[in-house]
Amino acid sequence: MDETTDCVRIHDTDAKCDFYLNTQSCHDSDGKLDYMYFIFCQLPPNNSWGGIALCVIWLLLLFIALGVTADDFLCPSLVVITKTLHLSQNIAGVTFLAFGNGAPDIFSSVAGTEQGRPELVIGTLFGAGIFVTSVVAGSIIVSKPFKIMERPFLRDIIFYVCAAFWTFLRFYYGEVTLLHSIGFIALYILYILVVIISRVIYNRYKDKSAKVPDIEIQPPEDAENPKKTAVTLQPDGDEDNPEAAGVVLRSATEALAYAINVMNVKDGAIDDDSDRFSFRGSISVSPAKKRHSSVHSHHEHVIKAITQSIQSHSNPAYTNGYPPPLDSQISKTSLSSLLSSTGEQTLLREFIMHVFPIDLEAWHERKWPSKIFEIIKAPICCLLILTVPVVDYENDKYNWCRPLNIIHIFSAPMFMILALEKYDVNFQGFPLWAIILIVSTVLAIAVFFYSNNSEPPIYHCLYGYFGFATSVLWVYLIASEIVSLLQTIGVVFKLSDTILGLTVLAWGNSIGDFISNLSVARQGYPRMGISACYGGPLLNLLLGIGIPYTVIIAKNGRPLKLKYEKLVTLLYSTLTVILLFTIVTMTFMRFQAKRPFGIILICMYLVFLTAAIILETGVI
Repeated sequence: MDETTDCVRIHDTDAKCDFYLNTQSCHDSDGKLDYMYFIFCQLPPNNSWGGIALCVIWLLLLFIALGVTADDFLCPSLVVITKTLHLSQNIAGVTFLAFGNGAPDIFSSVAGTEQGRPELVIGTLFGAGIFVTSVVAGSIIVSKPFKIMERPFLRDIIFYVCAAFWTFLRFYYGEVTLLHSIGFIALYILYILVVIISRVIYNRYKDKSAKVPDIEIQPPEDAENPKKTAVTLQPDGDEDNPEAAGVVLRSATEALAYAINVMNVKDGAIDDDSDRFSFRGSISVSPAKKRHSSVHSHHEHVIKAITQSIQSHSNPAYTNGYPPPLDSQISKTSLSSLLSSTGEQTLLREFIMHVFPIDLEAWHERKWPSKIFEIIKAPICCLLILTVPVVDYENDKYNWCRPLNIIHIFSAPMFMILALEKYDVNFQGFPLWAIILIVSTVLAIAVFFYSNNSEPPIYHCLYGYFGFATSVLWVYLIASEIVSLLQTIGVVFKLSDTILGLTVLAWGNSIGDFISNLSVARQGYPRMGISACYGGPLLNLLLGIGIPYTVIIAKNGRPLKLKYEKLVTLLYSTLTVILLFTIVTMTFMRFQAKRPFGIILICMYLVFLTAAIILETGVI
């Protein structure tokens, strides 16, 4: 097999299938499906557009699956870990919350690095950063002008500029050593320390003797309900706290908006437009909300749950250390009312409630685009439900379902064996799958006899750790498929990894940020949305490069070689110009974000995209 020829040369020959089969660079992917073989060997040479269209549709489904997995399965497990480790809100925010927010970007980077495609990684991380800091931030400012909180804003941008410069240097010199990759993680740790220390300093200068007042809060300016709501605010939840507004500490301020929405629900003032945030969950509350909210809602989901879980430490009324389920606070309606007229739930009925992937309670309120989207992602959700155990503090009984959780004891480890391709591993002649099957049977019997249907057992939190491992594997597998499919698309259309990263992969991973951050801003909390536009991409850049590069270099025992391209210079210079332009302009405008500035940011992205396409096509 030819190990030197570039796979893009496949267009120079008529025997494309033979070229593919005999060229090593066409096989450098970890995907489970062979997309290039499908395109170049199984389809007629002059009629491949149908197959390419199928690949594009499959790519969209993979992005949906990635978001659903991170939203409804990975993030609840992070909440469980946060609670069982008794982490403070600050530590939880800058560690597990950050990991949950950046999971799609981080695992896409891991997959790209392991497949030897660092240009795709840098294109994705820089491209997503440019998109979020220009288009998303600009859209927020255009939709609702506001005053930016100075200190966290400057802190995040300064760290982001430093991280971007460090990344550019590595690509410019064409090499990353173990010390360099650890430097990204060290910069992330430094950022954590700065956030926490600044928060401690801020709290130290507050009046500690003051009691927590009941503050009368006006609803957001755009709210339809003019009622006032009395909400008891903890000092950490003050939206005006200049150190609490960064993306890694958004749980405090987001909880404020969340509490207001809960109070509005109790007052009967919930918005009638149930489809407003149906694509991505937000801080809006629906009385019939199930766990399977929608794709890419993991930012707000984990924010709310972490806040609730940490607050439970100070409330002795909670049983087993769990916070009260959200559904029980808001509404007593249940899917069981649709399945049976009796008040008792049988095991079969409860199992159907958990396994059925579509929210029937809200189905009649949805519009047809939302219904179509629910149907599309239903098979994905069903497969995940059957293989990933979830402990969710927002659900009744914290998502405990005895028959389903017993099935998880078998399905989750078997899925891991298949996904990791360890089905042929033997221990002294005994197959691994048989050993796991025996252990799973023993554990299933123990769970059956030492649990009941009415309440979660004391060891229920262990399912959260089990779910974390399974969901991480799912996210990694989906990200690997996306990267492999992008390689095929790049070969078919003669596109570089960098341009694919800064467009398709960056857009796919950032569309959720666009919808959620803009939704929060339109609800009347633009400072929360704008803070996420800088803190989120910063952490994704540091962790998305630091983690996979450190692992790969440590495993291979040698530095990682990088390929410097003109597009890398364009990416870095554009991101830096946007960040510095934002600092200078906001300082000059006394941190008053106004619509003309937002329009300029969006125009800057269009100019960047045009320049990237010109460079890719070789015009200059």
